[in-house]
Amino acid sequence: MDKKLFKSILFIIAYCVVLVAVIINIEWVISTAGWILSLLSPIFIGFAIAFLLNRPYMFFKKLYSAQIPRKNQKKPVKQRSEKAVARLKNLRKALALLTVYILFLAMIALLLWLIIPEITNSISQISTNIELYIKNLNNLLNDFNEWLPFDISFTEPILTTEVNEDGTSTKISIAQFLSQKLTELTSILPNILSGIFPDLFHMTKSILSSVMNILLGFVMSIYMLASKESLLSQCRHFFDAYAPKKIASKTYEVLEISREVFSNFVSGRLYDALIIGMICFVGMSIFKFQYTLLISVVVAVTNVIPIFGPFIGAIPSICLLLLVDPMQAVWFTIFIIVLQQIDGNVIGPKVVGDSIGLPAWWVMVSILIGGGFLGVFGMLAGVPTFAVIYKMLKKSIHYRLEKKGLEHKESKDE
Repeated sequence: MDKKLFKSILFIIAYCVVLVAVIINIEWVISTAGWILSLLSPIFIGFAIAFLLNRPYMFFKKLYSAQIPRKNQKKPVKQRSEKAVARLKNLRKALALLTVYILFLAMIALLLWLIIPEITNSISQISTNIELYIKNLNNLLNDFNEWLPFDISFTEPILTTEVNEDGTSTKISIAQFLSQKLTELTSILPNILSGIFPDLFHMTKSILSSVMNILLGFVMSIYMLASKESLLSQCRHFFDAYAPKKIASKTYEVLEISREVFSNFVSGRLYDALIIGMICFVGMSIFKFQYTLLISVVVAVTNVIPIFGPFIGAIPSICLLLLVDPMQAVWFTIFIIVLQQIDGNVIGPKVVGDSIGLPAWWVMVSILIGGGFLGVFGMLAGVPTFAVIYKMLKKSIHYRLEKKGLEHKESKDE
């Protein structure tokens, strides 16, 4: 038997055995994979922070390279001390790292200092004024009933809540039902808190573990950025040594496209969300809406998600203002529609532009598929992931068409 054929048969048999073993022990495999991912979470957090800060780090590194004069730069290259050049290079790298992380920590501290007290006050105010909100809701339902061309009573008992022993039923109105639910929402909070106390030890342990993972990830991100060149070189040497040449070159191509797409997507969406959040805060302050900072934060955070993000942030904000003052909710709806039109037609194209090279239709498809599998995280990661696949397929299609001698005309949307 041919040696290559024998190896191929052995590989197929081994693959089938492993596949059957995985299917039989699927629960153990999933739990083990979850444990490994949890164990490696500081590495993932560190990589995410390093990836996020890579562009600012490179900016400051170039800035310090231009500003700090080269030692012995007037001397010929051969006469320059290698140690002096290395020291100068390390100095620029250290200054760039120090600048980036000081700005990063200062930004987080500023956001926490501004946002947390305001959000706490907003939540406290909502809990305090719950009775007023119930009264406003009843008035809103009564007014809404008057606007309708047909008669729907929100105050007459029409909803069955329970059946008595004698066969009679207890009925309440829609307004009473909604009032009960809002009251229950505040009454269950103490029960939730009392239920938390028995598990306080496990909860504290989980929080401490998460905090430790974040701190470890933060420290690891510093090492990742500082030794980025050597880490990439080591990974490349390892891959070149063990992977076939064609697979290695294709992998490098995919990784380069992924780096470009994810970097453009993350930076573009963050800038856009920050601008929209600031405009929302200024606009709501001018028009004197309630819960200005809380709603602006919600709008900014959800605006990171393309297309559907503005609606995800606007709906709970409108519902909150609807309880406070229905007219504020109406005006806020108009305000947020205008803001999103400005974002979609003016700010978005200028800030984000065609950063990922994915048509709008495929952006919607990627959000739906990603959200269906991984929820909100899938909606965020689905767009750049699909953009990488789209670019690779597009390149492959062009190559195959050229190989067959066929002409390929790109449309405006492609």
